[in-house]
Amino acid sequence: MTKPLPAVPAPRSGRLGRRLYAELAASAPAVRRRFYATLDTGDWAQVLAAADTEAGTPYALWADDPVGFVEDVLGESQWSRQRDILEALVDHRRVAVPSCFGSGKTHIAARAAVWSSVVHPPGTALTVTTATRARQVQRQMWPHIRQIVARAGLPGEVGVAQWKMPDSHGSDVVVAYGFSAPPHDESAVQGIHAPRLMVIVDEAGGIGRIIGAAMRGLLTGEHTRALLIGNPPTDDEGSWFEQTCADPAVRVLPISVYDTPLLSGERTRRCRACPPQAPVHLLATHLVDPQWVEEAIRDHGEDAPFVQAKVHARFPRGGQARAIPSSWVERASDNPEPDGPDYVALNALGLDGETSAHRVRRGAWVRLGVDVAADGGDEFAIARSVGDLVELRRATAGQDNADAVVVAGVVLREIKAAQDLAAALGSTAPVRVKIDGVGIGWGVAGLLEAWRREGLHRAEIVTVLASESTGRDDEAATLRPSNKRDEMWLAMRSLLSPHGQGSLRLRIDRRTQAQMSAPKLETNSGGRTVIESKRSMRRRGVSSPDRAEAVLLAPYEPKVGRRRVRVIA
Repeated sequence: MTKPLPAVPAPRSGRLGRRLYAELAASAPAVRRRFYATLDTGDWAQVLAAADTEAGTPYALWADDPVGFVEDVLGESQWSRQRDILEALVDHRRVAVPSCFGSGKTHIAARAAVWSSVVHPPGTALTVTTATRARQVQRQMWPHIRQIVARAGLPGEVGVAQWKMPDSHGSDVVVAYGFSAPPHDESAVQGIHAPRLMVIVDEAGGIGRIIGAAMRGLLTGEHTRALLIGNPPTDDEGSWFEQTCADPAVRVLPISVYDTPLLSGERTRRCRACPPQAPVHLLATHLVDPQWVEEAIRDHGEDAPFVQAKVHARFPRGGQARAIPSSWVERASDNPEPDGPDYVALNALGLDGETSAHRVRRGAWVRLGVDVAADGGDEFAIARSVGDLVELRRATAGQDNADAVVVAGVVLREIKAAQDLAAALGSTAPVRVKIDGVGIGWGVAGLLEAWRREGLHRAEIVTVLASESTGRDDEAATLRPSNKRDEMWLAMRSLLSPHGQGSLRLRIDRRTQAQMSAPKLETNSGGRTVIESKRSMRRRGVSSPDRAEAVLLAPYEPKVGRRRVRVIA
């Protein structure tokens, strides 16, 4: 079919409709689908009405044919691995899909949720979707479900994360709902029962072992199914998702980027999931493309856990630890905007150039981090932290980066904007500017300090020499930095750690995210923690983390003189 079936069956089924339904129900899905094409709209209405009368739902014919449901009822197309996933749900209780980036995994999981919710009579089946965060449930999975139901004219009413449908008595019953499963809240998955139960876990790599073990207890009945789909976690070796995929009773269907159409050469049909007003395009255009793969390998390195997980769909094992795990960076990038009377949107302050809607706390510190391109090479980058908000303000390459006066002038403009912002927020602390003092950075810092004495700005200029000793030590610390560059990376690691000081909101581009998780974590002969050098990263084909180090410098507070200054988010 190329369009959805009639949405509302005839109120009463005739003899022809009942006979057609009985014959189709007794046939194999492949036979049925060949016959479907011979039915006109009137015949279809009779068949659907008969199914509603005989089986309690007009969509009973697709109870063993989810691929046919998506194509015939929803009128959508799929690529080969998506069809494999749907077909596996018919014969296997548990189906696990460790997937690369951009494979359409949430898209097909939502179609599976709709299929399992309507092919059985309301009140006899329940579909439950979950993920580690409410945002993932409400903003990723359920918008798909709402769109599918509305476009196909399916019965019932869909809310933010719940679908109700009238049963045979006219009472509304819940046929599907979504919830988040925090890592240690075992009660979140207790008390879920139904004669037929489908559990769909989106972003399964983030599900903790306690929740996973409790969830397995739900899948004991004959008519239970589970679809677990997500990227392999990059920082949790032996995760629940990995253990589940190693279970021989689980049907595992990994999806590497090289399996997806734009890299495998598979031809796909026209996309029919987008609104009809959208230009005609192929399904493959929604999936990962070769450019993304090339950039991911360049920015992270072929051996990086990020590449193993999100390119090859493998569970990273035995690799060298990263200074900052990519999942921590992603989590901070996804952190929601805070609410409350103490916060204000940047674009509500009436300042020139402040156009974003990011929210910042009144009175927050405003600080800048500047990574000056060494001898004009690599990138010149400026980042800004306003309390717990960290943004990349600028990243450029070119010959002008070799001119200390030009670079200092650019930084001066950012300082003045930062001072205006601090004044608007009522911050009592002066703007602090941390500058990488290697190469021409030393001259830039000297110019800015001279301009401060001349009254061109009021900011504190702090020159950070990466190779210098930290000037402070904690004998009890697990990770003890060897120098200031190591300390800067470990300070950010602490700020982003789910178990550390707290969490930042990173509002940075994808390349900067990649750079933050690229360097390896090493130990020198003295037992000190060392961050992989830029030279070493270049040797293994990874770009210099200039943008990342500007971001790290912004909240970093090195020891200056005899003062000990804390790292404050």
